[in-house]
Amino acid sequence: MDSKTQLPEASVIDIGPDRLMDVVPYLMCLCADDGRITFINSAGARMLGASADDFLGHWFTDYVESDYAAILGEEITGGDLTEIDIPLKLRSVKGQGIDVALTIRPNPAAGGCLIVGMDITERILSAGQLRAARDELQVLVDQRTQALEQESGERKKAEGDRYVAAQLIANLAEAVVVMGADKHVLWVNEAYHGITGYDQDDVVGELPPFDAVLREDADEYERIWATVAEKGNWQGEYWNARKDGERYAERLSITAIEGEDGNVQCYGAIINDITQRKLDEERILYQANYDQLTGLPNRTLFLDRLTQSIATTRRARKKLGLMFIDLDGFKLINDTLGHDMGDLLLKEASNRLQECVRSGDTVARLGGDEFTVIMPNLDESQMAEIVAGRILRALATPFDLDGKEAFVSGSMGITIFPDDADGVNELVKNADSAMYLAKEKGKAGYQFYTEELNAQVTERVALKNGLAMALERDEFKLFYQPKMDIATGEITSAEALMRWSHGDLGNVSPARFIPILEETGQVVEVGEWALREALRQHAVWVKRGLPSIRVAVNLSARQLREISFVSLFEKVLSDADVGPECLEVEITESMMMSDTANAIKAVQALHDMGIHVAMDDFGTGYSSLSYLKKFPIDTIKIDQSFVADIATDKDDAEIIRAIITMGKTLNRQIVAEGVETEEQLSILADYDCNIMQGYLLSKPLPGDDFLKFMSDRAKP
Repeated sequence: MDSKTQLPEASVIDIGPDRLMDVVPYLMCLCADDGRITFINSAGARMLGASADDFLGHWFTDYVESDYAAILGEEITGGDLTEIDIPLKLRSVKGQGIDVALTIRPNPAAGGCLIVGMDITERILSAGQLRAARDELQVLVDQRTQALEQESGERKKAEGDRYVAAQLIANLAEAVVVMGADKHVLWVNEAYHGITGYDQDDVVGELPPFDAVLREDADEYERIWATVAEKGNWQGEYWNARKDGERYAERLSITAIEGEDGNVQCYGAIINDITQRKLDEERILYQANYDQLTGLPNRTLFLDRLTQSIATTRRARKKLGLMFIDLDGFKLINDTLGHDMGDLLLKEASNRLQECVRSGDTVARLGGDEFTVIMPNLDESQMAEIVAGRILRALATPFDLDGKEAFVSGSMGITIFPDDADGVNELVKNADSAMYLAKEKGKAGYQFYTEELNAQVTERVALKNGLAMALERDEFKLFYQPKMDIATGEITSAEALMRWSHGDLGNVSPARFIPILEETGQVVEVGEWALREALRQHAVWVKRGLPSIRVAVNLSARQLREISFVSLFEKVLSDADVGPECLEVEITESMMMSDTANAIKAVQALHDMGIHVAMDDFGTGYSSLSYLKKFPIDTIKIDQSFVADIATDKDDAEIIRAIITMGKTLNRQIVAEGVETEEQLSILADYDCNIMQGYLLSKPLPGDDFLKFMSDRAKP
């Protein structure tokens, strides 16, 4: 016998073959060169309906259905036998048919062959049942490990029995590893090399290679060996690497084998290469959940993700948007250019849809030219409109189908959880209905399910369309609200506030149109206009005899991110022929936090130019002392929500007192917004606040009215 297949010496481990064979629950049979049975285990004898002794000396083909007997007889008596796997039907001594999965391996050391058979009679009826049978075969690994555990008992002195056991273990397709009580390898069988690439000389005396993989998770490693100590065995599946570095999936079973004294004598491990099974499982899972053409989630996975997203969104107390998209004009392309071109369009459309959504959204294909988008964790329902707008623009771009230009659009229906419904079926129905409504209204657009939301969307569309022409039509105006030094009564500056008067909609609140300017990016262009207009007005005031007070303009996060941000201010100041000391910029806390490093850099550049910097809405965001130290801030503006209740709410009063104290400690000026009563002003004066702004002094005024306001205050 080759040294690599010999079992360890009896002093190391004693394997009792009878016990090994009897715990194996499937047929194991040794046949001589002529096909006669020389050994059959208990499970095989039970399968064929008699005792083991009754089969000895009989041809194995006596128990094979006649249709297979001739072919099988040639295989097991041929001189050039190679390993084969074959499904066939056996016949028990009572004539009962038995479907089996049979593996036949040559047994060169003793001649003849080893036959291993698994009864699959109950599982032969369907492909699904066959897969289950294959999975159950993995259980045999555990049963073989148990066989190793039972070897610490009785010792057979008959060398022939030991020889049979050695041959069976040596010919197992699974890798067998015997480790000492110290977990170092004592012996491995030939299959170990075939699976792992390691020879016996590579591992004997060393920790087995799988030990390093298990140690990668220290806590799990401890649990594994604790389980072995407590229950006697452990099994698991993981990815390992062969000696040459190739990755493979491995099923490992470890069993503690005790000696007669009850102490662990050694450990037995059985390794199965389950790479193909894992790949098959992944392939089957993918096919069950993903669309084969586009790679997007299919209806099954879509419904699962929608269910999960609803649960997550409900816990977060936010909203979820569900969008149904149908490609307008797809049928015409399919009919005129062919299904191949239609498939190309669907693939490209799926790519465009994925580029339009947020990172946490799910795009799915339900079939044909119907797609869905799940948008969880929306702060506001209108956020779904942003995604819809991107999709409309993306689909409107012509499609290049192997050199042929094609055009489609998208009709979209949007429904919102929990506003419209709180169940999967209702949301799907609502989105589908809204999508058909979009088609009825002319296609290439979107509709919200509820009339209320439809009205809001209609208004936003009107606002967007109006804003697109507002600059050209000279509809924007700046109003100016003065700020006063509380101690001296002197007007120190004025905040420029945007106003929009639409031809049809009338005066539109900044709260309604400024978010749309931000969303569309138009705020950059409008912001530049506001900056130039404020400095133009400042120059007019100076020419009319007003003191050179600062004019404050509000900045947006989009403006801060512009590459030309700083150079724009330099040019605008130069064009207006005013110094930087005449200008103040107001930024919000949240704006600074959104892109801290770039925001600091941009604002610092303005500060270095001599432009005054104020932090607006202080107290509504982070309000951190460390941020105030980090940012180049000259002035802190206390949000009007605190000032409103300063006379009636002790908490608000203390918050304002704390902000003023903190600001003065850092040598910042403090401005209180929204001052409307003398009582509020008196309290702010007591707290030593520097500057006030609000209706008590003046409402925002057009440029000429502000000039009159200043002139009236200058009169004795």
